Amino acid sequence: MTAVLPNAILEICVVVGASNEKLKEICQAVHKDSAQSFTCFNPEIRSVHVPPFVTKEASQSGYVVQNFTRTPRHRSFRKKKEFKRATSASSNANTSHKEPHLEELSIPNNIDLQGLPQFCFPGELQIETEPKEDHYHFLVFTDVLGTRTYGVVVQFYRPIQEGSSFQNGQAHWDIAVHHPRMPLYAPFSICVISKFPYYTAFKDSLSCLTVQVKSCREVDFDDKVRQFAAKLALVPSPPPGALHLVFDLKPLQIVLPSREDPKYPIVDLDLHSPFLCFKPKCILQVLTSILIEQKIVFLSADWALLTLIAECFILYLHPLQWKHTYVPILSKGMMDFLMAPTAFLMGCHIDYFNKVNLEVEGLTLVNIDEGTIKSSNLADIRPDIPKMPLEAAECFTQKVKS
Repeated sequence: MTAVLPNAILEICVVVGASNEKLKEICQAVHKDSAQSFTCFNPEIRSVHVPPFVTKEASQSGYVVQNFTRTPRHRSFRKKKEFKRATSASSNANTSHKEPHLEELSIPNNIDLQGLPQFCFPGELQIETEPKEDHYHFLVFTDVLGTRTYGVVVQFYRPIQEGSSFQNGQAHWDIAVHHPRMPLYAPFSICVISKFPYYTAFKDSLSCLTVQVKSCREVDFDDKVRQFAAKLALVPSPPPGALHLVFDLKPLQIVLPSREDPKYPIVDLDLHSPFLCFKPKCILQVLTSILIEQKIVFLSADWALLTLIAECFILYLHPLQWKHTYVPILSKGMMDFLMAPTAFLMGCHIDYFNKVNLEVEGLTLVNIDEGTIKSSNLADIRPDIPKMPLEAAECFTQKVKS
């Protein structure tokens, strides 16, 4: 059995995508030449992988090793897991009428699986006729006690082939003998959730995994994700000090940055990113808006930038901390959150800019793509933001230019 380290970087790994029923419906429509367009549909959780991971031998023998003490867990996620057919004829006879086995998984109490699919696909989810490039974005979850958990998501597409078969409600993506009339690609997301904000390390790790799972058979898909999660569950967070921690995930070496001061937050992103998007004056305005606790909304066409830029500004505040609502990515169905009466820091896609600008008052809108800041519902009037002390502002601007 694979033991769980007390400070392991992995909390949970979740696969999200289209349901098997929807994929079956699309395939049947293609066979009938009636699928000219594909409407959007809701993503669902397809599988969950939570440490500790039990090897097949330990699972069959019933022997379980005592785990390290971990954070209390209060909910469970039950998933169907089919029994594999035995090779002998007698085993086939004994297992042919068995119902799918239900495996109960213990989920960390600060993770809400019900809301996770819309964060993994914050935009629209639909079948495509051409494969799209892999896309990464980053999540931050905050519980009622203010404890934050971090997620890294990769979106990718797998081909749906005409020779795919559906057995017991499961889609099998075996290589087809016949070529499909219309090539179709199904969207999937894999989300890695951790107590530590290792954004770059998890992004590199997921890039190694997607190379393996984008074209593998469906029967091997969950095994590859499970093996990946089991490896991450063995990697501890680096202790305070000057040493980095490096581990191998073919074909890359993944680096977890060190932190010499345990009181200082972990930094695994490019802190200079806001300076590539905003002028020094605008950066000072954003920081001032955060310090005076306004309702701030970041907007961008790139989902990944929303979290990375927001995280940079949060780190700039150290040792001060943002204690209000913090949701750097709002999905399409969560725009009502912007009606909250208290201070918050949120982010949404630039496509919703006009709606947010015209329908919600009192917001400070930060356009990452254009490098601008303005108030909502006030045309082009500049926001009423107090100015930084002149000497400090000039010193900051000069250091940025130099």
